Amino acid sequence: MFDLIDSMGPIAWLMVICAVAALAVVAERLFYFHRVNINSEDFLRGLSSLLRSGQYNEALHEVRLLPGPMARVVEAVLSRPKLTRNELRDIALEAAELEVFRVERYIRSLLACTTLMPLLGILGTVVTLVQFYEQPGITDGAAAMPEVSETLVRALQLSAMGISLAIPSYLFYTYLVARARGTINNIERAGLECVHIICDARERESEKAAVPAKATGCRSGMCSMEKAEAAPAESAEKEAETEPEKQAE
Repeated sequence: MFDLIDSMGPIAWLMVICAVAALAVVAERLFYFHRVNINSEDFLRGLSSLLRSGQYNEALHEVRLLPGPMARVVEAVLSRPKLTRNELRDIALEAAELEVFRVERYIRSLLACTTLMPLLGILGTVVTLVQFYEQPGITDGAAAMPEVSETLVRALQLSAMGISLAIPSYLFYTYLVARARGTINNIERAGLECVHIICDARERESEKAAVPAKATGCRSGMCSMEKAEAAPAESAEKEAETEPEKQAE
């Protein structure tokens, strides 16, 4: 195999280097997506149960133990639970925007390698043909047919090699782009869901705290009403007691 690549010239080695770089990017990104893969439904369900019970510190501790961008975005929101809904939403979106670079890292390099390989193959074909026909006497028909055929085969092999390497590389590129977009969508969704969970839990706590206050106010209001009703009755009794004394006088 190495002899075949040597026979194609240095451009073939450039395509091999691009192919190795593309393979390294694919392996690194696949490992990254496997490592940061989190079931968002189960994650948000467990987070919701902790926040609704008021266990903010426990929720923050659990999130810090998890790897990946989703956990970092949720941690940024949980670190500031007392802010308003709009402020928490802005924090979640900003944190998700910062994670986009990490998720899409090296994917454009894979696209560059995918684009270069077929172009290098075509360049190798053209260069090989030009070098062959620049030899003295070739254009006059002095070249033997086996030599011409061998040169054409070698030139076409360069184009075939570039296209063959670019096809799987482009397929992996489309897969990684779709995977990155799905991961970014899950990150933003988890951040916004965390904002809603925190704000809803906070509203429930304020409503629970308002119910006893209302009950206390109602009791105090009832007492004042009873006193107000009892005051005319007491004054009427006092007047009734003082009337016989006035008549006796």
